[in-house]
Formats: sequence, C-alpha cells, structure tokens
Amino acid sequence: MEQFLPYIMNGIGGAVIGPLISKLLGGKGGTGALAGIVGGLAGGYGMDAAGLLGLGNGADLMTHVGNIVQGGIGGGVIGGIIGLLTRAK
Repeated sequence: MEQFLPYIMNGIGGAVIGPLISKLLGGKGGTGALAGIVGGLAGGYGMDAAGLLGLGNGADLMTHVGNIVQGGIGGGVIGGIIGLLTRAK
C-alpha cells in the first residue's frame, strides 16, 4: 500500500488544487474532479520521470506535500487545456 501513496496524493492534489490552477490558466476552473485526478496522476508521474520536484517516495510530510503539489500542477494544466479546447468551439 505504501508504494501507491504518492499516486493517491497526486490524485488528491489534482482534484483539489487542479481547478484553482486551471482557473488561473484561463480555463473554467470547474472541469471536474475526474480530469483533475487524471491530470494529477499524469503530472506526478511525468515530473517524477523527468526528475523535477524530486522529493522521493518517503513517508515524511514534505514528500506528501510535494506529491500534492505535483498533482495540483498536473491537474491544473489538464484543466486549462480542456478549458481552452472547449472555448475554441
């Protein structure tokens, strides 16, 4: 279960912080929790693979906060993209 905790934190960050970042990027901000979770998971995975915000997979508070921030950034970017695509129609 411990190996899935970073992904759970990425999903939480994407669902909670993602709409806020999406609104700042010009999206509607209400793209839904599912888009935030998917974006959070993708953002967290991508940032870990690229070595950005490499806070590791430890069990301390800063690692969890870093995983939530990663998820929020990923969810916000996906939400902003969805907002731009729906506005273009």
